[in-house]
Amino acid sequence: MGWAETAREKRRAPIGEYRPERYTVVVYDTFEQYKLRMAALTIRNGMSVPEFFLYCAEYVLDHHRKLKDLRRIFRKGAREVCIAAAEPVGSEFMEPKSEEQRRRREALDRFCEWAAPELFPPKTVEWP
Repeated sequence: MGWAETAREKRRAPIGEYRPERYTVVVYDTFEQYKLRMAALTIRNGMSVPEFFLYCAEYVLDHHRKLKDLRRIFRKGAREVCIAAAEPVGSEFMEPKSEEQRRRREALDRFCEWAAPELFPPKTVEWP
């Protein structure tokens, strides 16, 4: 893998690992399809419908009132992952990039362990 591909992956996944996953959305109605295409073009000339869906999802994640706690938790997690990946790699490692990726993966795993219970705390049953 060349430096250009590595830079592209780093730009696309600045915090976590670069592991693309495809999500499929089906829109059956041609009128709705046209509406989505026109909305994408209105926001930015040349924007595709999948890009429009990602744009909408990012907008909701950034602005919806009910997702305030999610934003706080993910900001904290992003800081932790970036700090773990930015620690200097000593000369004892033969491949510093592999060590950086391992640290990033471990930090992401730690984040996933504490984030889920923060977002969805266990429900307690109170007896009358």
